[in-house]
Amino acid sequence: MAQHPNWVAIAVFAVALTESLVLVGLIVPGAVLMVAAGALISTGEVGFWSILLAAIAGAIVGDGISYWIGHHYSDQLKTLWPFRRHPQWLARGEIFVHRHGGKSILFGRFVGPVRPFVPVVAGMLGMQPLRFYRVNILSALIWAPAYLLPGMAFGTSLALAGEVAARLALLLLLLVGLIWLASWLILYLYRVLSPRAGQMTQKILNWARQHPRSGKLIGGLLDPDQPELRTLLTLAVLLFGALWLFLGVLEDVITGDPLVYVDQGLYQFLQDLRTPWGDRLMVIVTELGDSVVIALVAVAVLAWLMWRRSWHAAWYWGAAVGFGQLAASMIKLLLQRPRPIADIYTGISSYSFPSGHATMSMVVYGFLAVLIARHLSSSRRWIVYALAALLIISISISRLYLGAHWFSDVLGGLSLGLAWVSLLGIAYVRHPSPEPLPRSLPAVAMLVLVLTGVWHVNNQYSVDLQRYAPQLKIQHLQASAWWQDDWRLLPSYRQDLEGKLDQPLNVQWSGTLESVRETLYTQGWREPVSLNATTAMRWLLPDPDLKELPMLPQVHDGRHEALLMLGPSEQGREPLDTNNNNNQQLTLRFWKSGMVLDTDTGSVPIWIGSARFQQLRRILILRLPVTAHGFEQPLQQLTRSLSDIEQRVVRLARTTVESEPDWSGSLLLIRN
Repeated sequence: MAQHPNWVAIAVFAVALTESLVLVGLIVPGAVLMVAAGALISTGEVGFWSILLAAIAGAIVGDGISYWIGHHYSDQLKTLWPFRRHPQWLARGEIFVHRHGGKSILFGRFVGPVRPFVPVVAGMLGMQPLRFYRVNILSALIWAPAYLLPGMAFGTSLALAGEVAARLALLLLLLVGLIWLASWLILYLYRVLSPRAGQMTQKILNWARQHPRSGKLIGGLLDPDQPELRTLLTLAVLLFGALWLFLGVLEDVITGDPLVYVDQGLYQFLQDLRTPWGDRLMVIVTELGDSVVIALVAVAVLAWLMWRRSWHAAWYWGAAVGFGQLAASMIKLLLQRPRPIADIYTGISSYSFPSGHATMSMVVYGFLAVLIARHLSSSRRWIVYALAALLIISISISRLYLGAHWFSDVLGGLSLGLAWVSLLGIAYVRHPSPEPLPRSLPAVAMLVLVLTGVWHVNNQYSVDLQRYAPQLKIQHLQASAWWQDDWRLLPSYRQDLEGKLDQPLNVQWSGTLESVRETLYTQGWREPVSLNATTAMRWLLPDPDLKELPMLPQVHDGRHEALLMLGPSEQGREPLDTNNNNNQQLTLRFWKSGMVLDTDTGSVPIWIGSARFQQLRRILILRLPVTAHGFEQPLQQLTRSLSDIEQRVVRLARTTVESEPDWSGSLLLIRN
């Protein structure tokens, strides 16, 4: 779609039509494709109105075809393939239409399981065409923007993230994908297990009666006299699965099996996705699983249960938290596995397996979900489990992203915590509490989590940001060797995604950061407007001056630039946009190189930088300064601007830069 923008409207019409078509809509991922089309609109690849009208028209036509199929065949449709073999498809649609009447056409567009069948059932049941098309057109007018607008918002966020770092955009995609997958998996398991719980439980109990010795334990866990068969079965499946997973991970960690090699690969992949903004987000998330927050939430819940005299639930809660912490600590002491990054913790916390954050998050937030869901209706329980899973998975991902744990550490901690929560959950369901659980428990737990989380992040954030910061190894060079030939040892491209050559680093400057800044000041350079919530509002101006807009930072090797300067205006230079002379600006960014020069007076750092033009770009309602194409003209202007400073132009070999045909390989070396 991005490569053929002229065909996008036709493609969107086809997607909207087939997504609404009977049977075909089951396999067409219409929602995903519509969101993707919205993302293309935000990048300026295609127009908004043409895509919106195509989506509305496709949705109306698709539902109309389905309606007339049902209207034509009527009850004979049930005897045709494949409805003859799957009568439940039309049955679900009939129930939905009978329940909601004409509004079912509107509601059905947003309900996945019945979406492709509501229009055909409406025709089959004899709904009047005028009534059908009135709701059909109204629903299409709502449905199309409901999917395009989130895609446009997400596309805008990706465009912003891509200007800062492509790895940040990829990280956003991965996080959204994992959250969606986790939510879908929980809902899917709930829908699969719930209707079959009674039948599956009875089969297990029959097997236990036929094998008295080995089946005694299972028969005790799945007591047929208890009404909560669905909960018992779900917890039993989770228990056995989690135990099997934990023992498998433990065996691989002890023996050094292939999972350890997965640890190394995933660790390196996630470290290649590090960005300062990603670090800030993940540090906040990981602090929600810190021992301080976990302990305060656990104590507050225990105190509230005891205050409300829910002694049964309080005993189980204390057992869950106490054994979870004890088990994780004992295994850490026994294995003493080192962390990927040494010296970020001391004492028992310096050991890696299992992850304490993953284990205790699963125990505390997982068992809290069991307590709360136990007293909810079956139709609402999955919501509690989904929210708990979202928090637990987010904390676990943050530990991997920050490099605090190996993948096997997190997997082992999650499986250990899940096994313990499942076992306690089975016992808690089998032995109902004689005292009612306080209805205020969810509100109290949420309030305590929010308050302790805000307090802990406020006190610990700066310390943890430094604790988990990417490590930069320092290398030493001789000053004369760097000036002559060792400049080749420094990176030639801004490192964004692994294996991708992005923007050339065409400047190297030796000197302290303060001396570099002062030298540029004396040559007429200035720092840009600082980026904050107030100045970012200027991006909404219809015709802004580029010099008055804040610049987005850029990432090299997981770090934002240490210095960003704007060049002085130069007369006689042809603007990128002949209609607006204020539409471009020379920028110079510098990052730490990790190399220092050894001189007679001490060590002097080398800064690697990029001289580029920034130009205005329209992204939806925003006017943003983004990096323009071209490398030679910015470097030439920089050379003229700094003509009074000692400099030397060198050139990389053509084989080094052949992947970037617009760059000749020219580098500018500067020394104070």
